[in-house]
Amino acid sequence: MHYIKWFAIIALFVACKKEALPEDETPRSLKNGLLVLNEGLFQQNNSALTWIDLEDNSTTSSLFLNINNRPLGDTGNDLKRYGGKVYVVMNGSSKVEVMNAYTLESIKQVSLTYSQQGQQPRSIAFSGSKAYISSYDGFVNILDTTSLVITDRIAVGNNPEGLTTHGNYLYVANSGGLNFPNVDSTVHQINLNTKEVENSFHVGANPGQVESDSQGNIYVVKRGNYGNDPSELVYINTGSNTVTQLDVPATSLHKKGELLYISYLDYNTQQSSLALYDLSNQTLVNNSLIAAGSIQTLYGIYAFENGDFMCFDAQGFTNSGYLKRFNSSGNLLNSISAGLNPNKLIHYE
Repeated sequence: MHYIKWFAIIALFVACKKEALPEDETPRSLKNGLLVLNEGLFQQNNSALTWIDLEDNSTTSSLFLNINNRPLGDTGNDLKRYGGKVYVVMNGSSKVEVMNAYTLESIKQVSLTYSQQGQQPRSIAFSGSKAYISSYDGFVNILDTTSLVITDRIAVGNNPEGLTTHGNYLYVANSGGLNFPNVDSTVHQINLNTKEVENSFHVGANPGQVESDSQGNIYVVKRGNYGNDPSELVYINTGSNTVTQLDVPATSLHKKGELLYISYLDYNTQQSSLALYDLSNQTLVNNSLIAAGSIQTLYGIYAFENGDFMCFDAQGFTNSGYLKRFNSSGNLLNSISAGLNPNKLIHYE
């Protein structure tokens, strides 16, 4: 969810009693299952990890707490596995939690502060031996994935969020969300050798998530102003350096091979929809992949190799969310309870 939206949610619901989750034991092994990041609510220090066993759809809640004897932290925004480590980007806590990918034991908490101020990290991407972490202070931090030390910072635009890499380039969406309604509108192209911005694309107001295709072209969620400037998908052709608005409603993206799953949540009407886009020929395959009303609050998507996909249902952002699995035809297969605002997952095969 956009950062500004959190304050309205906190004001309305911080006093509400949250649905309790059982304190289960840790799973016997991390395989054939899903590691789910539950974002929690901003400034409530209630982010958590849930394990879902795909053999029987059983769940293990509060997994990080059970293993490491401390809470995960405040507002988990991103979750990625790279090599033998799992990285969780904690926006409110201004840190990246790094864990052993096989045991989920904490290896290090990488603090992201500068001049004694929290940088409020948002997203993480990887290339070679480096991790790149966008932070709301206007920089991308470079983390050495071996030493787990921040080695450099790259100045970008206002309140950078989404990141993606392709070849020798890093693409960074500058939202400017903390200056709403005076937001940013750029995606920076950064040369990873020189660590300098080589190009800047104007994609429209308040860009968020970005994804790259196999040709190095970039797809951006331009979130607009949540009113008369709609949230939609924008295409950057990096060969011709042109920007095209695709007129496809979008709030989050998930790429699987040559398919792009496009989630959309209209924050005004609270209606959710899911579209499918073919990257190989740049065509919209299906603009209504799930039936209307299948999801209350669509907060993200994950696709499996067999064509099934999992929708994150945040259930209004104030109750325990669900992961709802559909087959490739959009038929609901099952619904599994997760935690408060599930937003990312890692599939352990």
